[in-house]
Amino acid sequence: MLRTKLGLLATASVFLPSVAFAQLSVCGVSPAEVQPFGGFGANVSSISEPAQMQLQLTAGVNNYLQFEVSAPTDVRIEATDDSGVDPVMVLLDTSGNELASDDDGGGGRASRIETSLNPGSYCARVYNFSSNSGPTTVQLSRWDQPALTRGAASGGGAAEACTAETPANPIAFGPVNAAVAGGGQISFSRTGAITYHRLTVDSPLGLTITANNTEADPVLRVYDNSGEVVFENDDYDGLNAQIDMQTPLQSGDYCIAVSALSDGEQQIDVVVRAFDEQAFLNARYATGEASPPIGGTYPIDTIGIIQTAFSGDVLVGKDARWLMFEVTEPSLMLIQGIGNGGADSQLYLYNDRGQQLGYNDDSGLGGNATRDSQIAAELYPGRYLAAVLLYNYEDGSPSQPVRVSFQRYVRAQ
Repeated sequence: MLRTKLGLLATASVFLPSVAFAQLSVCGVSPAEVQPFGGFGANVSSISEPAQMQLQLTAGVNNYLQFEVSAPTDVRIEATDDSGVDPVMVLLDTSGNELASDDDGGGGRASRIETSLNPGSYCARVYNFSSNSGPTTVQLSRWDQPALTRGAASGGGAAEACTAETPANPIAFGPVNAAVAGGGQISFSRTGAITYHRLTVDSPLGLTITANNTEADPVLRVYDNSGEVVFENDDYDGLNAQIDMQTPLQSGDYCIAVSALSDGEQQIDVVVRAFDEQAFLNARYATGEASPPIGGTYPIDTIGIIQTAFSGDVLVGKDARWLMFEVTEPSLMLIQGIGNGGADSQLYLYNDRGQQLGYNDDSGLGGNATRDSQIAAELYPGRYLAAVLLYNYEDGSPSQPVRVSFQRYVRAQ
């Protein structure tokens, strides 16, 4: 599944010392963090066979692998999951701009990016989405050379279309509308690479369907009676899947396909319930994907007007902590999420109208560059919201303290 995690650091050099940004010279990070692919910086346009290297993946640690392209080339980059790790790969240009990303595209938990690149220098950023550590093999090749991974299409997640003739188990006796009314839900568990489940809707109905078990890495697809996919999801929450139907299903018969990208012998727990608009919005606020409205019911901590600087500690768990602050004149605001070697923080910045102004994870600056976050943004008078999150939080884990620092700069008169 394609995902975007790494945000660029918004900068305004007129306010900050240029030395801080001079470090961001190779793929958006310090040159000391970058390894030449294979030890020599392979040129994928001219290699006679795929280039490979071994990495030890550790949770919260990024690996930057630099390679060259000397002519327009169809490039493939892969990372294996043989040791139980879940590698994620992000392709960056030499300035650190994200060009592509992938998780699980190699089949199972392996990652694979296939894209066409023009001449230049590039980096593959490889990190571990799971909390365990282990080795992975990273391979750089062209499309005309042998692949290292099998590809997602050959894994358990490749479900065939479910039509009216496909054998499928009903999830309820009669239409599901009555079963999910008033907060009711339908729950079932299943095992196997792919299973199909039938449902009937007798009036327009939006549903939320979840499939949970990270060991299986479930994928959900909903088909209409002709075998067309109407909804699908993979990796909504970590490796679990969830479909939120903002557009209701119309009356008719449908089929839910539940498949496992990883271990088909693992049990996947499926829950079907009516779509709840407020719960859907709250989930977006909890992940930082959208900002809650100021004055609404979602909890927001108020800092007030920032004159020069402010810092404070917040406990962050599964959900984002939202902080509202105000500036009274044009300013450059430098916001940092500091875990002091523990928490791996992420930051979002929004204005009071809900427009996202910045995002960052792993600032690339300082001694904890792969875990602390930082946003620098030029702000006009008004109110703003900053969200502080933990990257790769695991359910049941304790909250972790993050120090949030705000420093305001103004133009010299």
